[in-house]
Amino acid sequence: MSPDLAGVGDRLTPIDNRDLAPITVVAQCLDNQWVTQDLLERMLSRRQSYRDVERVRRHDARAEYLRSVLNAEQVVVNRAYFFNNPVVHQDFTTEGPHRDAFRALLDESVLVPFLLFERTPVAEPRFGVDSAGWSAWVRVLDEVDTVRCLRLSWDDAQNQLLTERCIIAEFRRFLLQLPAFNLAELQRDLRLDDDSLPLLKRRLREVGMWALSVEQADRDGFYREFLVEPDTNPADGRFRAEPLVAELKQLVDLRYNTALPDAVDGFALIPADSLRRTAMQEYRRERPPERDMDDLLGLLRTLRPYAFDLVQLPLRIDLTGIGLHHVRQARRTDEWRGYVDSLRALLDEPLDFVTRSQQVYDRYVALARRLTDIVGERRLDQVNGWEPVIRVTVEVMGSTVSIVFDGDPRVELVGEVATEIAARGATAVVRFAVVGRDQRRAGRELGTGIDVMRVGLQRAGEDWRELVRRLREMGFPVFDGAEESNEANIDRPEGDDGE
Repeated sequence: MSPDLAGVGDRLTPIDNRDLAPITVVAQCLDNQWVTQDLLERMLSRRQSYRDVERVRRHDARAEYLRSVLNAEQVVVNRAYFFNNPVVHQDFTTEGPHRDAFRALLDESVLVPFLLFERTPVAEPRFGVDSAGWSAWVRVLDEVDTVRCLRLSWDDAQNQLLTERCIIAEFRRFLLQLPAFNLAELQRDLRLDDDSLPLLKRRLREVGMWALSVEQADRDGFYREFLVEPDTNPADGRFRAEPLVAELKQLVDLRYNTALPDAVDGFALIPADSLRRTAMQEYRRERPPERDMDDLLGLLRTLRPYAFDLVQLPLRIDLTGIGLHHVRQARRTDEWRGYVDSLRALLDEPLDFVTRSQQVYDRYVALARRLTDIVGERRLDQVNGWEPVIRVTVEVMGSTVSIVFDGDPRVELVGEVATEIAARGATAVVRFAVVGRDQRRAGRELGTGIDVMRVGLQRAGEDWRELVRRLREMGFPVFDGAEESNEANIDRPEGDDGE
């Protein structure tokens, strides 16, 4: 696979995207700028920095990290996060079962280091490092039999070209395209009122002009120009007390964190209470969705109010009561293998929706029960009960219709396709999720969700109203103006329809 790997240790196995498992994710929670929407709003209102909310941020990121290792087959991790992010290196800086689990997950290629330009995972960094994390990283690499590392290419010249084209240039292109975004769609995605639209339009134009004028339009420069207080380090998170700072941050962070999964044909694991991928308005597709409105209506016809069998008693488990060693044990069970096989089957044939979704639900619940046994009741005596339910969501241009199956089946509507774009074609995203009944605890609870398919709509407004009408006819109570769901989700990249 590699033309020349001279000087690379014998234990390094170089891989590219062809060697990754079908359900491979890149977890946004490990980005040092990630923060939930709720916490970001609190920071801005109280004039707080990342240091002020470090405990909460780390707790949130840790839960999402463990979720990613449990729910996906492989997790691609930027090499720097291993030694600079305590959410990751807390598992191997000290001895114990957590360190053994980390070493095993690295050796088994569950955790896959991504190398940008380096040729080995121990190449001396050209940036500041957490000294404890770095020394522990070097030690743990000495103890594994093999470590599989991912690059865009192992030919240095080709890797340089692909990195420039697929990551750096894509981020700049996104900034340049922001002034052309549809404001009505963006307003809904960012949950802005009408009074904010003139300023939003002006800010997007300013971002586009900045990206055009600077030599290097990277995220650090964007933060300094538009988000953080003058003469402060973006890593400190000292944000300006200005309108739209939170919204611009979320939008740009989303693109930054989807560039790598797009480049390696993986999935972006979007954390709970974070902006969804549909906010990026990815209309420039290499090919249109291969599913159409007839396929979507056929799927919906199978979703009768009591189409799914749900568990009747809550489980005593959540993400706050588990460690990496518990997750690794769970991954070695038949229940985990069954869950992954069922998720693959749903992606392979989403039109067999009820049968295959029920299998995902059943097997994920079985996995949760097994995880409960692994953790032990003593560790979980203070944990709230987890009541797993099913949520099927169709999202069109920032508006969502969610069919909730929780013993009281219903349809929840958020928004409606705006009049000025109703006659346009659009892509609908169909999402399946197993989540807790209480969405206020989505960031702490178990749960899995994935984009199942994308559907091409000819006239977004008419098709949206047809979806809602059909669901009413099927006997679902419809509630308008519901709160948008905020569970974590494995987001399918644009152009990937599982065909």
